[in-house]
This record gives sequence, C-alpha cells and structure tokens, in this order.
Amino acid sequence: MTRRSKRLSLQLKLGVALVLMVTLPLAVAYILVGQLGATAANVAASDASARVVAMEKAIHRYHELVNLTKRMHGLAADRLARRLARRPEETAADPKGSLRTILDDPEQAGLRGIAILRPDGSALADVEKPVSGGEWRDKVVDEPLGTDGNTLRLTFEVSATLQDDLQELKAAIDGTRAVSQIQSALPSSYQFTFLLVIALAGSIAAGIGILASRYYTHRIDAIVTTARKVSDGQLDARAEVGGRDEVAELASAFDTMLDDLDQSRRQVEYLQRMGVWQDVARRLAHEIKNPLTPIQLAVQQCVSSYKGDDARFGKLLADAGEIVEEEIEGLRRLVDTFRTLGALPKVEAAPIALGDVIEELKLDPTMAARLTLVPPPEPVTVRADKLLLKRVLANLVENGIHAGQEAGHAGDVVIRWASDPRGDLVTICVDDHGKGVAEDKREKIFEPYMTTKATGTGLGLAIARKIAIEHGGELAVAPDRPPTGGARFVVSLPLRGPDASLA
Repeated sequence: MTRRSKRLSLQLKLGVALVLMVTLPLAVAYILVGQLGATAANVAASDASARVVAMEKAIHRYHELVNLTKRMHGLAADRLARRLARRPEETAADPKGSLRTILDDPEQAGLRGIAILRPDGSALADVEKPVSGGEWRDKVVDEPLGTDGNTLRLTFEVSATLQDDLQELKAAIDGTRAVSQIQSALPSSYQFTFLLVIALAGSIAAGIGILASRYYTHRIDAIVTTARKVSDGQLDARAEVGGRDEVAELASAFDTMLDDLDQSRRQVEYLQRMGVWQDVARRLAHEIKNPLTPIQLAVQQCVSSYKGDDARFGKLLADAGEIVEEEIEGLRRLVDTFRTLGALPKVEAAPIALGDVIEELKLDPTMAARLTLVPPPEPVTVRADKLLLKRVLANLVENGIHAGQEAGHAGDVVIRWASDPRGDLVTICVDDHGKGVAEDKREKIFEPYMTTKATGTGLGLAIARKIAIEHGGELAVAPDRPPTGGARFVVSLPLRGPDASLA
C-alpha cells in the first residue's frame, strides 16, 4: 500500500468517525422523539377520552339539575297558590303581611319576591327581599290564584352564569374530544425538519472531517517524508511545519532533534578526524625526534673538526651548520606541537566560577593591555576543566590580538559571556578587530594545520574546538560580525557539563 492510500485511509476513518459521532445520536434522538410523541399522544388521547365521558356525565347532570329546579319552582308556585286559595281571609285582611310571612319562611329558599296580581296586572300585594351577593338573576313563575282571576307571581334567584357555564363545558368537551383523536404529538412537518437537520449536520461533520484530516495528515506526512529523506542520507532535510498546535510542536521538536543529531554527527566526525591526527602526531613526534639529536651532533662535529685554511669553505661550512641548527630547532618546535596535539589530557570537569577563569587571562601581560571583559549581571558557574577551558580562551585571545594587529589595529579583544534564557547553556563570545573569517572558511579553520595567519601551525583552533566538544559544548564562528568589526568566536558550554572526557 502506498503512502497516498494510507493517508486517504486515515482521512476516510476520520470522516466516517465524525459522521457517526454526529448522526448516530441524532438518529437515535429522531427515533426516540417519534416514539415518545406517539406514546405521549396515546396517553393524552386515553386521558382525554376518559375526561370526555366524565364531562358528558356532568353536563347531563347539569341539565337534570336545571330541569329539576324548574319543576321545583313550578311545584312551589302551585303549592303556595293552593295555600292562599284555601285561606282567602288571610290575604283579604292583610295581604302584604301574609306574603311577608311566606317570604320569610326558611323553607322558601331561593324565593326572593312574592306578589298577588289583579286580572288587570296591577299588584294587590308585593313583597321582596334584597338581592343576594354574587351573580344571580330573577326567575319569575306565575300561577293562577283561585277563581277570581288573580295571579300569584313568585320571583326566584337563579345563577346568572348558568348558560355561560354550560357553553364553556360544551367547548371543553369538544376540545378534549379533538385531543382524543390525535395520533401523534408532533406534526409530520416537524419530524421531516428534524430529519433534514440531522442530514445537514452529518454533511457538515463529514466536510469538516475530510478537511481536518487532509490538513493534519498532510502535515504528518511532511514529518514522515522528512524522516524518510534523513534515512536516505539527506541529512539537511527538515519538516518545517507551520502552526501552533501539537503537530507543529511535534515537527519543531523533530527538526530540533535532527539539528542536534546533525551537530552531534559533525562533532563525532570531527573528534574521529582529530583522533586520527593525534595518532599521526604521536607517531611523527616519535619518528622525527629520535634522529634530530644525532644529526645535530654530526653537523656540529663536522663544523668543529675542520682545521683547514680555506676561509671560503670554512665560512660555507659554518653557514651550513647554522642553517642545520635553525632547521633542527624548528623541527623540535614542530615535534613539541605534535606532542601537544597527541597528548591532550582528558576533561576532568568540576564546578568553577566562569568569571574567575576569564579574569585570570589578565595575568598574562601581553593580554592584560588588550583585553576588555563584559561580564553578565549575575555570576555564572559551569562544570568544566579549568586548565583546559583557560587554554581554549587564551588561544582565542591570542588569535584575536594577532588578527587585529595584522589588520592594522592595536589588537584589542572583547570577551562577553552570559547564560542562555533556557538555563542550560552559557555562551562566551570573543570579539576581535581583525578582517573576519570568510564564510567558506568557517568550518575549515578548525581543521588541523589550517590557518589564516602568517605564522602558526594551525593546531590551536583544532585543539580548542576538540576541548569544547569534549566538554559537551561547541566552538564556532558567528555568522554575523560583532560590533568590533572583526570575527566573533563563540564557545558554548553546558551549565552542567560532563563528569569526564568524551574521548
């Protein structure tokens, strides 16, 4: 399977996962809503049917009560008419008093007024009670009284809202009966709209899933591609993924790891080359030093044993002896340099105050007049080999003085140092007033026997860089020129250095 198909597979998985995550809960909700709606409708219909039966019974009883009240009013009128007809003398003597007695009788509940009307409609006697509180209206019942043509008129109090109550009850029955006929709590249009929302949400989720998967898988693929390039030998390949999310942090950490690995690889290769040079230096020092003394003694003997009177030959022989002496002395110095390179001590790191080590450089009179120190606000303590670190800094200062003098300046050198904000690194910058170092020579000048000075063996910077690497740090030339206008050599040392040499 190709990398492209793998990436598409991941995109498909993310898209399907997002669609399922959105649509499954919504689909279940859609089904449950329909079921809940039907259940609610059934419950409501059953309850409404039961209520319809009860209300129909109530209205039936209501009508019966009304009819019974009418009949009772009629019976009361007939009974009172018979009573008054049997006792005409009572009404003749005091008709109003007789009617008042009847009206005040507790048995005549609901009776508010009573009157006897003549045949022409005029009132023979008329008594009334005050209207009771509440909503009431008068109900008049007329009943013939005897044979003289008079009429007994009774006025009863009845509810004024009776008719309205019956209408409201009928309307409630009609509404409840309509509810009992509903089969679903939600209209079909609502359910269709809900289904449409589910489909739209699923489509949006699928689109977001595809876009997100393409975005993230493309960036992850960039990291994978970079890893394959590095494994194929393209050691300068980097992912360079933008953004501020976790993938970007992963890519940045991956690139940082590649940078560290590349630096470590370069340092290991450099130490390997230096190891070869050290072995060669030890052998050359041994092979060159042994014949120097016999050669020197033989030449001295030849010069001293000549007793002839040929002045020209004697001078030639003396000049030859001096030349041989000078060359032997030069070879001795070269042998000493070889011995220095081949016998570098191992790093024995210990906590030291960096400022004190740099201050000790001023003890050398040739450096004190040319050296300017720029310390940090707070003292810095590092784990390092004091003698070896001092040797590195002394070499850089000497090179800076010579570079400034060769450029026509006094040869002043500025040393500044500071701890890195991350808290695990300290940098020491040595700035000179020389001509600087060309970009194509920034790596070459650290190779053994490679020098840009008119004098020197080219071993000083090689030894200095080897010491810096064995401290767990690095020695390099800064790409930008310092304020002094010359070259800037930067020594990087970890604040917590190694306990022993890496060699």
